[in-house]
Amino acid sequence: MNKVLVLLSCLSLSACDLDLGSSYDPTTRTMYVDYYQEPCTDSATSLCFRTSLNSDDAYAVNTKGMSGFEALKWGSRYTVQVEAERDDNGKDTHYTLESIDSTKVIDASTNEFVLTFNMASGILQDNQNSEWIIAAKKTFTCTDADCTALTNAARDTNKIQLSFSTENDELTLLAVKCQSSDSNFSSVCEGVNDAVFDIAHYQTDCGLAVPRLCLVYKEEADASTDWNVLPFSITGFTAQWGLQYELDLTVKIQAKSLKSVEFIKENDAVKDRTNESFKMIMRTGVGGLEKSEGDVIRYDGLDFNCARFNQCNDIDDAVASADSSYEQFLILQALVESPGENAGDSPVIIIEDLLCDAGSNEFALDCVSDYDDVYWVEVK
Repeated sequence: MNKVLVLLSCLSLSACDLDLGSSYDPTTRTMYVDYYQEPCTDSATSLCFRTSLNSDDAYAVNTKGMSGFEALKWGSRYTVQVEAERDDNGKDTHYTLESIDSTKVIDASTNEFVLTFNMASGILQDNQNSEWIIAAKKTFTCTDADCTALTNAARDTNKIQLSFSTENDELTLLAVKCQSSDSNFSSVCEGVNDAVFDIAHYQTDCGLAVPRLCLVYKEEADASTDWNVLPFSITGFTAQWGLQYELDLTVKIQAKSLKSVEFIKENDAVKDRTNESFKMIMRTGVGGLEKSEGDVIRYDGLDFNCARFNQCNDIDDAVASADSSYEQFLILQALVESPGENAGDSPVIIIEDLLCDAGSNEFALDCVSDYDDVYWVEVK
């Protein structure tokens, strides 16, 4: 009874500061808008902007909607001011364009992106004469096998992943990356799955823009597959040279390609492959292989002994043959020597032989093609 009287008193007296709920007025925010759009949801028939409210954050699909931004041209990123409408909890619910601060054109040669379409939704339609239309607004053309793949995906109501580039608001289809039924899509094309990888006892050049070393792996589920270069690290795992592992992992697949790998656990006993020869690739260039110092060459922060088998001079000659217009690639045979008796001793990696070296344009034909056990990713 007392509580009721207090409440009634407060309602009748302006001096009572009673919080009966909050409301949030619209506010202005800076927003960053990506250079292309993508389906709003898996089953959507419309496209949504990709936006970020922080210049350091990744772009993400904005399902809240943004009014008044008809000026978007695919191929350009924008910094804009928007009015954000907010709910009773202060969360943004919708955006309206106020002004465009800046526009940046993204070079078509470097702006490849992948879009996933659920053909059952009808978002992607055959517009006849080798032309397809996305969400009744963006068109692109296809050729031969790509047209057939699109037609088959539409017939079977599959999901399909397409890679594009864009320039001046026009789309160019680059490739059909993957297609699969909805039920198999996460394991075949894109999703997060469990996997078992064998990790080799050595590393080789990654094939990235900057010379560095990467793990070599193959999927345990398919014994017939070749070893491959893993162009990124395994989160939560550090391999030791000379040891081969079998790992349980969580893998993220996008457009039928690995995008990230996370360690779960090691399986079985680790195989000791020290004193067994392997072939690896190094290359010159900024941050890459340079001439030997003392008895070692250095690559990606690691020392390799080139003096044990008198290889330093040959490697130095190969490095010297490179010039500013191209990199020199080397196939080296090496082994990991067993560490000393002290548990803390690091394995010693020894270069046994320089098997082949060639310029970047000739390396695949002149060197890689001669060896079945050289695993290489062409530098992008």
